Amino acid sequence: MNELKIFENEGVTYIPFRSPEPQTPFTAFWQYCIGETILSKINCDRLKEFLLSKQEEILEIKDDLNDGGTGLGDQSTTSRWLSYNVFQWDQEDLKILEEGIIKTHDIYYRLLVGKEPPEVEIPACWMNIMNKGEIIKKHNHAFDEKSYLSGNFTVACEGSKTIYVNPMYHNSEDELLESFEEGGEEFGECFYASTNKTGNLTLFPCYVPHFTTEHTSDTERITIAFEIVPKVFGGISTKAPSG
Repeated sequence: MNELKIFENEGVTYIPFRSPEPQTPFTAFWQYCIGETILSKINCDRLKEFLLSKQEEILEIKDDLNDGGTGLGDQSTTSRWLSYNVFQWDQEDLKILEEGIIKTHDIYYRLLVGKEPPEVEIPACWMNIMNKGEIIKKHNHAFDEKSYLSGNFTVACEGSKTIYVNPMYHNSEDELLESFEEGGEEFGECFYASTNKTGNLTLFPCYVPHFTTEHTSDTERITIAFEIVPKVFGGISTKAPSG
């Protein structure tokens, strides 16, 4: 059980993870927060239809296929994440989403870092369209010296969860799910189970592993995943897509 408490500030909910104070020079130490908010101004039904209308076009891309360890394979929009950026499309809800991501980033940064946030950009943004029975396997995005923040936005979903895992915890997805289901808790010292609610935006450090529960609905599960980097860095500091 995580003794830290979920808290809210300026409309963003924070899910904190922090290890006890190290007792030896070799004790592992971690401290990070997952941030979540609902972007209610986005018409997710309209955005869903727009993204579905782009699916065939994206699947026509045949080069640089890489599903980033998600397990979704080469027939997915996810595996083409290197070849397109959702925010290059001219659609009103995407403009609202981009603004919402940057605003949430700034709130998140001010609270957790205690300084004014840097100007950021979103160099990578792609859509995950999943069908019944599919899952995203456990993976993370980056852990190099320039790694920053990743995020997910839920456009359409019925019932699945994204499990964010303490990087020091190395049990399998099945073991994590069993622990989560037996305890009935969405927040423990080793994981946070985020319900994929329509309009939900999640920010997290790139190095945090995550995976999804099985998508069990007959309708598509559609999420938008993205990477945020300070403009002073530029480029894409990631190696894998998100769920």
